[in-house]
Amino acid sequence: MILMLYVPLLIKGASITLGAWILASMLSLVIGTFLGIISCRELVSRRWQVLVTIYTFVAKGVPAYVQILIAYFVIPALCGFNISGFWAATWALAFCSSGYVTQIIRASINSVSRGQWEACQVLGYPLRATLERVILPQAFKNGLPALFGELEQLLKSTALLATIGVTELTRTGMNIISRELNPIPVYLLIAVVYLIFAAVLQILAYYLEQRGEYGQR
Repeated sequence: MILMLYVPLLIKGASITLGAWILASMLSLVIGTFLGIISCRELVSRRWQVLVTIYTFVAKGVPAYVQILIAYFVIPALCGFNISGFWAATWALAFCSSGYVTQIIRASINSVSRGQWEACQVLGYPLRATLERVILPQAFKNGLPALFGELEQLLKSTALLATIGVTELTRTGMNIISRELNPIPVYLLIAVVYLIFAAVLQILAYYLEQRGEYGQR
C-alpha cells in the first residue's frame, strides 16, 4: 500500500498534533481552574467577576480559527515579534478552551454545598487547605465528564493548525494527497487516528470516573 511509504511522516504529524493538544490542554486547565476558583460563588468579588466575564465572553465568542489567525498574524505584527505557527496556534487554542474550562470549574465548585465551606471555616482551615483538600477534589469529580468533553473537543480543534501551515496530522495528510492524488485512504486513515486518540481519552475518563465512585464506597 502506497501509504506505508508515508508512515514516518504520519507519525511525525500525529506527534505534533499530540504535542499541541497536551500543551494547550495543560494551559487551558491551569488558566481555567484559576479563573474558575476566583469567580466561584464563595470567593468572587465584583472586580474579578467583571474581568472573568469579559475573558470568558471573548474566549468563547470568537471562533478558534479566527483566534489562531489573530495569534499568528495580528498580535506579532502589532507587538513587533515573531512566533512560530505551532506556538501561536497552541496559545490560541488554550485561550479559547480556557473560557469553557473556567465555566465548568466555576459551576463544579458552586455545586459543592456551602456547608462544606462553613465546616472548613469552623475547623480553622486556611483557604488554600480548604480548596486543595475539600472543595476542589469534589469539584473536579463533579465536572469530570464536562472537562473530558472539552478536552476531546480541543483534540479535534488541533486540525486547525493546518490552516497556518503547521505540519500536524491533517496537514501531513493534505501534503500526501497533493503528491499521490488519492484522498480517500488518506482521509480515512486520519479519521481513524483521531478516533483512536478520542477512544484513549474516553477510556481514561471512564477509569477516573469509576475510580472516583469506588473511592466513595
